[in-house]
Amino acid sequence: IVFLPGMMTGQILSGTSPLVAIKYQIAIMLGILGSVAFTVLIFVHRAYKVFFNKDAQLLLPEDTTVNE
Repeated sequence: IVFLPGMMTGQILSGTSPLVAIKYQIAIMLGILGSVAFTVLIFVHRAYKVFFNKDAQLLLPEDTTVNE
Protein backbone atom coordinates (compact mmCIF):
# COMPACT_ATOMS: atom_id res chain seq x y z
CA ILE A 1 0.00 0.00 0.00
CA VAL A 2 1.37 3.37 -0.97
CA PHE A 3 0.82 6.21 1.48
CA LEU A 4 1.13 9.30 -0.70
CA PRO A 5 2.36 11.99 1.72
CA GLY A 6 4.95 9.58 3.13
CA MET A 7 6.11 8.59 -0.34
CA MET A 8 6.57 12.17 -1.47
CA THR A 9 8.26 13.20 1.79
CA GLY A 10 10.59 10.21 1.60
CA GLN A 11 11.61 11.10 -1.94
CA ILE A 12 12.29 14.72 -1.03
CA LEU A 13 14.28 13.72 2.09
CA SER A 14 16.35 11.30 0.01
CA GLY A 15 17.46 14.13 -2.25
CA THR A 16 15.08 13.70 -5.16
CA SER A 17 13.91 16.86 -6.85
CA PRO A 18 10.51 18.03 -5.57
CA LEU A 19 9.25 18.17 -9.17
CA VAL A 20 10.11 14.49 -9.66
CA ALA A 21 8.39 13.63 -6.36
CA ILE A 22 5.30 15.52 -7.50
CA LYS A 23 5.32 13.67 -10.84
CA TYR A 24 5.43 10.34 -9.01
CA GLN A 25 2.59 11.43 -6.74
CA ILE A 26 0.47 12.45 -9.73
CA ALA A 27 1.20 9.13 -11.45
CA ILE A 28 0.17 7.16 -8.34
CA MET A 29 -3.01 9.24 -7.94
CA LEU A 30 -3.95 8.68 -11.59
CA GLY A 31 -3.33 4.95 -11.14
CA ILE A 32 -5.58 4.86 -8.09
CA LEU A 33 -8.25 6.89 -9.93
CA GLY A 34 -8.10 4.56 -12.91
CA SER A 35 -8.39 1.41 -10.81
CA VAL A 36 -11.34 2.80 -8.84
CA ALA A 37 -13.11 3.93 -12.03
CA PHE A 38 -12.55 0.51 -13.63
CA THR A 39 -13.88 -1.27 -10.52
CA VAL A 40 -17.01 0.90 -10.47
CA LEU A 41 -17.56 0.31 -14.19
CA ILE A 42 -17.34 -3.47 -13.77
CA PHE A 43 -19.61 -3.41 -10.70
CA VAL A 44 -22.28 -1.31 -12.43
CA HIS A 45 -22.14 -3.46 -15.55
CA ARG A 46 -22.61 -6.67 -13.56
CA ALA A 47 -25.24 -5.18 -11.22
CA TYR A 48 -27.25 -3.87 -14.17
CA LYS A 49 -27.73 -7.40 -15.47
CA VAL A 50 -28.92 -8.57 -12.05
CA PHE A 51 -31.27 -5.71 -11.16
CA PHE A 52 -32.84 -4.92 -14.56
CA ASN A 53 -34.60 -7.10 -17.13
CA LYS A 54 -34.22 -6.90 -20.93
CA ASP A 55 -36.81 -4.08 -21.08
CA ALA A 56 -34.80 -1.98 -18.58
CA GLN A 57 -37.38 -2.51 -15.84
CA LEU A 58 -36.19 -2.66 -12.25
CA LEU A 59 -36.48 -6.11 -10.71
CA LEU A 60 -37.54 -5.88 -7.09
CA PRO A 61 -36.19 -8.55 -4.73
CA GLU A 62 -38.48 -11.33 -3.60
CA ASP A 63 -40.14 -11.01 -0.20
CA THR A 64 -37.66 -12.58 2.21
CA THR A 65 -39.45 -11.94 5.49
CA VAL A 66 -39.67 -14.84 7.92
CA ASN A 67 -43.19 -16.09 8.60
CA GLU A 68 -44.05 -16.04 12.27
